[in-house]
Amino acid sequence: MDTHEGMAELYKKYRRIAVYAIMLGIAYVIVGASEFALGLWDLFSLGTVNFFGVPIDLFGGFAAVVIGATYLGAVLVLKGRYESLGFILIGTFLSAVFGVLYLLIVGADGFKSLLAFWEGQEWTWEWLTKGSADSGLFRPEIWLFFASLPLAYFTLKITKKGGSNKSTRL
Repeated sequence: MDTHEGMAELYKKYRRIAVYAIMLGIAYVIVGASEFALGLWDLFSLGTVNFFGVPIDLFGGFAAVVIGATYLGAVLVLKGRYESLGFILIGTFLSAVFGVLYLLIVGADGFKSLLAFWEGQEWTWEWLTKGSADSGLFRPEIWLFFASLPLAYFTLKITKKGGSNKSTRL
């Protein structure tokens, strides 16, 4: 009876992680599809459009859609296929790569402003909100990356525990 209760508790943990990953996946797909659509609109028209501050980024939007689709692979975890936790791990890895990339772009813009200030130009904080990535720290992928950090921690914790102790496997 004790192992059955332990398995039920482990199933609840898997379920929570899968639901969180699916919510992140939906958010990534919405943001990515919006960025991609705005990028296509900007590519084929002469005017730009502002859609709730979503950046106009064709390739960044495609990358966000891929990350979202990877997170949506967690649906299989809800169906009992626990080996599909790999989708969540890969999604968090991709999220980290692109989140850190956009943070580095913001940092480079800040460094560029600092160098310009040292050369005698006026200091501006515009690099935080605009910059070369169009939205600076307001870039949705940065905040989705921060939202994926708890998911990465708990998924790694569960998969590490499941691999080393056979009594915790379902």
